[in-house]
Amino acid sequence: MRHVVIHIGANKTASTTLQRALFRKHTGLHYMGEDAAGYESYASLVNSMVNDDDLYFPSEECAGLFRRHMGEDVGKTLLYSNEDVMTSRIPMTCARRLNDFLPGAEILLVVRNQYTAIPSFYANHGAFLKPAPPSYFRRHVSFEDWVGFQTVFIKYGALASFMFNRMLSIYADLFGEQRVHVLLFEEFVENKQQFIEKLSGILRINSKEAGELLKEGHERKRQTNRMLAYNRFRTRFFWGVRFTDYLPFGDSIAKRLDKFLSGGGPARIVMSDEIRQVIHDLYCEDNALLAAKYDLPLAKYGYPIKTLA
Repeated sequence: MRHVVIHIGANKTASTTLQRALFRKHTGLHYMGEDAAGYESYASLVNSMVNDDDLYFPSEECAGLFRRHMGEDVGKTLLYSNEDVMTSRIPMTCARRLNDFLPGAEILLVVRNQYTAIPSFYANHGAFLKPAPPSYFRRHVSFEDWVGFQTVFIKYGALASFMFNRMLSIYADLFGEQRVHVLLFEEFVENKQQFIEKLSGILRINSKEAGELLKEGHERKRQTNRMLAYNRFRTRFFWGVRFTDYLPFGDSIAKRLDKFLSGGGPARIVMSDEIRQVIHDLYCEDNALLAAKYDLPLAKYGYPIKTLA
């Protein structure tokens, strides 16, 4: 039987780096997902699978897509990767569809300490208002306002995607608990070779080739302090005014400004004690269950965690 793996994320766990540097390049993988060969031709299908109700989902067309890929490069591991699975507003429906299309697959999730993952997610996504009408799109949102808003819609907002154990329980029920694998982002950062060995074992690929491919730099880095500061300033002053329309060599100046804003250090998100407590209370029990179920050293890496009785 062909070896099949579904990588479901999570957000801010080097998913883009893995997809671009490893998944699409390793000779032992037949890869489906973002940045894969031909992805643009089926992106709308897999996005619909993750996000759309049955009323709008082209089920037969999507099933045909997965059947076609199952029949290609049959000597290689078929790997489907999509971190948007974790932010789906229809998580159980999405999981059932994946089980229908890729029955018997192994499930891979890379998790990250919510104390660091959430500020990183905010810096790249939450700090810029979206979706929104054009005149409001990408306006600055403070960390406190964003977290407060997300907690109001905790069932379907971004913060729900960091309930790792709750999400994995869906996949354990459908695919079998023995087919669920959890890796730590912190090991990727601190002991990359150990992470690569574990990942290669799950994917059944050559770990030496994987290590060579992952020597490259990090993809999709955190937004810079300069970028967030500039967006905060423009939100308050001259929003919607294109200065380049009024300046000589405006396009050249805009390119230089963008280069400057993209430079410097990553955004430093200050987390108040109140926000830290909110994060602890949201995830401590779910993390404790995750650590116990999959024998993970979450406490070692400072995850919010509750001591189970």
